[in-house]
Amino acid sequence: MLLRFTLNKNPSMTTPAPTLSNQLDRTWADRLVPLLNALIADFEVMKFNVRGAMWNGWGEQFTTMVDILPAYREHADHAVEILARRVRCLEGRPPATMDAMIENAHLEANDGTIHHRACIRMLRESLSHLLKAEREALTLAQHAGDEVSAQSISSLMSFQEEALWHLRSSLRRTAFETDYLPKEAP
Repeated sequence: MLLRFTLNKNPSMTTPAPTLSNQLDRTWADRLVPLLNALIADFEVMKFNVRGAMWNGWGEQFTTMVDILPAYREHADHAVEILARRVRCLEGRPPATMDAMIENAHLEANDGTIHHRACIRMLRESLSHLLKAEREALTLAQHAGDEVSAQSISSLMSFQEEALWHLRSSLRRTAFETDYLPKEAP
């Protein structure tokens, strides 16, 4: 008995989207990888900004800042490692050169000569930006069914949300500062 197969050339039938080796839909991964690469670049810029502030910062509370800044640098370094590994698992290519980092980053680098209060503001603004970008990537990962990316991003967000709470508290002005010191630009 000879079996014959015919190809159905019905245009209404669609072929499934190709999948990655980890069984995720490639179209979702192709949308998620650029977001993760932008996060990698932004974390690298934040790490350079923190390092510059540690080396060149100044102000009355600078010695306190020097004690807390390494935690932010270590968090940024850890985030880059986690996100870059995830990009590779999604069969993408993370940025690996300074040019690629600068091209992908949304945060701006500063020269590191920064007063301790400006440093706190820089950290607050950087973390706020990162959280916003992470929430976008998290939503996309959840829609893609990529639980690993979603969990990786969520784990980074918990440090940042707690850090923002601490930074907001340290920027509040005392009654003395409010009455006797000049107002700072927002």
